[in-house]
Amino acid sequence: MPPDPDEPPPVELWNTVGDVRPWATLLVLCACSTLFLLLAGRHALSGDDSLLEWGANATGMPAADTAWRLLASTFLHSGPAHLFFNATTLLIFGPAVERLFTRWGFWITYGAGGVCASLASLAWRGAHKPGFSYSVGASGAIFALGGALIVAAWRLRHRLAVGRARSLAAAVIYLAGTGFAAGFTKNGTDNIAHAAGLASGAAIAALMNFDPRLGGKGAGWLTRSAGFLALLALAGSLAWAVLSGLGVR
Repeated sequence: MPPDPDEPPPVELWNTVGDVRPWATLLVLCACSTLFLLLAGRHALSGDDSLLEWGANATGMPAADTAWRLLASTFLHSGPAHLFFNATTLLIFGPAVERLFTRWGFWITYGAGGVCASLASLAWRGAHKPGFSYSVGASGAIFALGGALIVAAWRLRHRLAVGRARSLAAAVIYLAGTGFAAGFTKNGTDNIAHAAGLASGAAIAALMNFDPRLGGKGAGWLTRSAGFLALLALAGSLAWAVLSGLGVR
């Protein structure tokens, strides 16, 4: 059957978008690594009190103290393995989101996804775990990036070369599936944050424009404004975490 002349030809995703440097992904990775090294240098990785001081997302906190922790906790990790697995997944999902939805779209997805994941985790633990509990880690925000990629694969299914949309979605689903599986086999893994992050990222990606080179409208003033606010919120929460951990504020 000859191709439909009105249908745009299939695209090679990365060749079409070009060599987009994933600066946003690298900034997040650098922030997580730097905070981890700060905590390790102060021997503050093992104690609940130490992680709480540095911004863990904890139940029973006043609203003002909870607000900055929603994003600050996404920069914290409880050990080398925790940081390693989140970092490797971030390096897979992050650059793809930056290419598909522009860098501003990355900040929106990561920031809003991180907040939704933290809020869902906080609500679940408050309702089902009596007493004090906390969570740390970037996985909820990273799952938001994964949710965005799954929706992107579906939206681009008629534009990608044969099998590429399925391959992209399958790779994300596989990585997300292993994350959920860990929640059932490893105590302390926050599957509620994972699920909320995945759902919020999918919802955001359903509304965001693609890069113009993929036929989208790119980042307009609304996307740029929202992305800037997300970046500002992430930077502010990180700074607050460092000041709190160092006992400056």
